[in-house]
Amino acid sequence: MKLFVGIDVSSTDLETVMMSSKDNEVVFQGNFVNDINGASDIKQTVLKLATTEHFDQIVIGMEATSIYSFHPSFFFKNDDDLKQYNTETVVINPKETKRYHDIFEENKNDKLDAFYIADYLRIGRYTVGIVKQENYLALQRLTRSRYELVKSSVRAKQHFIENLYYKVNKLVTTDKPKTNVFGTTMMDMLTEDLSTDDLANLPIEDLANYLSQKGHGRFSNPEAGPRIKSVQVK
Repeated sequence: MKLFVGIDVSSTDLETVMMSSKDNEVVFQGNFVNDINGASDIKQTVLKLATTEHFDQIVIGMEATSIYSFHPSFFFKNDDDLKQYNTETVVINPKETKRYHDIFEENKNDKLDAFYIADYLRIGRYTVGIVKQENYLALQRLTRSRYELVKSSVRAKQHFIENLYYKVNKLVTTDKPKTNVFGTTMMDMLTEDLSTDDLANLPIEDLANYLSQKGHGRFSNPEAGPRIKSVQVK
């Protein structure tokens, strides 16, 4: 026999229905808090039923509900006590359960949703994803965080270029500029007290010395002339 556990997840609650493969009857129905205590209570209920009814397998399923399904799914997937009963934990695409739910019932509430999740597990059309180990989760979060930081950096640079164009449009529109607008030397020059008129009227030798000082000597070689002219405002 199998025990199918359907959990409708919200930010605060875990509405739960447990269905036995024997006569497809509901053997438990209840609501738990969406935290470690609520997940532990569901686990204890499942273990109690598994002990008394002698289930061969336990299938726990819930819809992918933003961040709210993360902790319960991780808890059930990695619990050693549940593993002893050949337990599978499934995170289902909500579109799949909605299509299944709409075949039978138009009304929507948490109890019905949990029931149809359990019944969907019963027909066996689900797939079991990979077990998210801690090192995998750490890599996932780092990758997503880096992706968000890169996007934020791109937006900030685009915003800066737009404002820079109003101030020194020739610097922004020069084809293949010889210097990096976002380099340390250039950012120092743009954020210090020098106005665009000051830069435009500054003798090329003085500008060369200024950039050489800020660039730690990188502008002092013979090839620096074109690079210096490319950042001088005319």
